[in-house]
Amino acid sequence: MINFEEILNEKVNGILATIGEDGPQTRVIQSLWAENNKVYFCTGAQKDVFKQLVSNPTASYCVENKFSPVLSVNGKVTFVEEIEYKERAFEILPMLVNLYETPTNPNFKVFYIDIKQVKTFSYAEGPKEYKL
Repeated sequence: MINFEEILNEKVNGILATIGEDGPQTRVIQSLWAENNKVYFCTGAQKDVFKQLVSNPTASYCVENKFSPVLSVNGKVTFVEEIEYKERAFEILPMLVNLYETPTNPNFKVFYIDIKQVKTFSYAEGPKEYKL
């Protein structure tokens, strides 16, 4: 199986897909880190993505880079309020201080996708699917 956590930890931008009131919604977002079959992100409580994930806590995240196949992960979303996750996010993305000032800002939200399915595609190998 492909080392999907290694690819996700390269800090590449990807496309996060959620379900909104009008159907599927996508946006470009950078993952923070990946470990233990989870990939972590952050957002603001005022954003549509937060509202969509609270309403329907499932998501798909797709990344592509020139060194590996296209990678898509799917699973259930959980928001975490523990300060250590928020502090880690601020360490990884120092520019968050410009948006939220501190990790304790109540509008600053960290969440993860609990990865249950990994899909890859390359022209050389075709599509592959892995269940976790």
